[in-house]
Amino acid sequence: MEIEVKGIEEIQKSLKKLEKKTGNLAPTLKAIGEMIRTKIDESFEKEASPFGEKWKPISATTAFNYAGGKKKAFKKGGRSLKKGFIKKYGAHGDKRILVESENLKDSWGVKADNKSVTVESYAKARGFPYGLTHQFGSVKRGIPARPFLPVDDKGNLESTLQKDILEKIEDDILNSV
Repeated sequence: MEIEVKGIEEIQKSLKKLEKKTGNLAPTLKAIGEMIRTKIDESFEKEASPFGEKWKPISATTAFNYAGGKKKAFKKGGRSLKKGFIKKYGAHGDKRILVESENLKDSWGVKADNKSVTVESYAKARGFPYGLTHQFGSVKRGIPARPFLPVDDKGNLESTLQKDILEKIEDDILNSV
């Protein structure tokens, strides 16, 4: 799935200026892709969207799955949770959200040439679009949205990233010979 980014006319204008000056956008576009990938990494570290919205904690079902099932999470007779379960898997526990296998977190690659940059995930999970499901959520699967891409639901780029990209392009324009 491609996500169209809107409101980046100023970035496009600056890139055209750089292209006229250098004739080679590939290094700058690669750097922009890495900036985007860094924003994605920060989302996983902060457990929040690039726009600052905290992710919902993992569900009880997910916590039990991580622990090996309810039988392993509860003491004999199902009366109380085993020591450490809440500390590790509770709403404010040590268990990181969306990084159990690190399949999604560490799957991002950047491809750039002289005309475009692509930041994409290579994550695979049980035959469903893992990244998209977590970015947008899934009512059918009971998975809340936990956005990590620096683009909002209207296609707007996160403002700090947009400023950083413009600064990078302007620096490249100034440093070109």
